Amino acid sequence: MDIKKQTDQKKVLAYTVFFSLIITGCSSLSSIYLAYQNKRLTEQLLNNKQTIISPMVNSEKEFSFYGDRGDARYLRSMAISFLSLRLNVSAQNIEQSHEILLGYASDDLRAKLMEVLSREKKSLTIDNGVSAFYVKEIKVNPNTGLVDVVGNLEFYYGIKKIEPIRKHYQLRIEMRNSQLKLTNFVEIHE
Repeated sequence: MDIKKQTDQKKVLAYTVFFSLIITGCSSLSSIYLAYQNKRLTEQLLNNKQTIISPMVNSEKEFSFYGDRGDARYLRSMAISFLSLRLNVSAQNIEQSHEILLGYASDDLRAKLMEVLSREKKSLTIDNGVSAFYVKEIKVNPNTGLVDVVGNLEFYYGIKKIEPIRKHYQLRIEMRNSQLKLTNFVEIHE
């Protein structure tokens, strides 16, 4: 009887040791996994290079993003702001609006835009005119920073109104050296 009790006790002891080893192994693997996850999340928090920007248009929401471009809402808002600076102008404010727009333009685009903007300024100031752009459709591609805007451009000279002209503009908005830059602003002729 004693021999049977001893073998039963040895079996129980062997099972206990075996299950203890399994539990120890599982807890060790869990600890390693949790340490890895903690390290990864801590690095992610420490290396958080998020850009937070308040748009020019009246908006209570700030935009934040990683990398070189914002999300679709941000790009849409900035494109509308840039279009307003270029196209929603009068003979009295056109110079200031275009100056602000050129401040956001990249060096390559600034040279191209200055010629176009001077022609637009000349056409409005000769007859003391006003232009207004009414957006009809906006397509935003946040991966490339491209914003396509279609709308009607209307001119007013005194009390004379010119028929609306359908216009299609394409803008590219990027972050360069931690600054927002307008890198392309072209009219697409359809």
